[in-house]
Amino acid sequence: MSGTVVTQKRSKRERIHRFIDRYRMETGLGISAVIQALIILFWFTPHLETDSLDDLVEEVAFIDNVQIQEPTTDSKPTDGDFDLTDKEKEEKKEDPRIAGASDPIVSGATSPVDLSPNVRPEYTSEAKALGVTGTMTLEVIISNTGEVLRVRSVGKQLGGGLEEEAIKVYRRKRFSPSVLEGKPITVKVLVPIRFTLN
Repeated sequence: MSGTVVTQKRSKRERIHRFIDRYRMETGLGISAVIQALIILFWFTPHLETDSLDDLVEEVAFIDNVQIQEPTTDSKPTDGDFDLTDKEKEEKKEDPRIAGASDPIVSGATSPVDLSPNVRPEYTSEAKALGVTGTMTLEVIISNTGEVLRVRSVGKQLGGGLEEEAIKVYRRKRFSPSVLEGKPITVKVLVPIRFTLN
């Protein structure tokens, strides 16, 4: 036989392996670049919802159809509403003097004087039954006329209805107002109240 060279037909897989072996670095860089491009593409592409425009149109249409009606003054409260007395309505509106209340010690004013020191909160039956003892602190805002504008419990809570009882009693109290440079001012004081069972 003459010197004929028989070439075997290589499979696709072998050709790919041979190409990768020959161009190893170029192949690795190319694959890496493609992967990085895909990551960047998916990372920075915002999530698009096909029906988001429909939702927006529905919301705008809903807002457009809402009608706000002023409440009538002679209507009775429905279930879930509370019929507030005039005094409760006044208390609900926060007095503008509350925002300007300062600590009398810090401002250099005289301390307000309790005009009814004997009127003190009493133990509730629930607190007695639970044997609750301890000291609670009330923040009391006293106006320049001596009336109590706001009372709230701050710090540690004792429970057993004692906070509510103390707040109720201090709301009814009267004080002589704090005085700064000859003028009465609105102040915020912390009142500790100790509850002990005898």
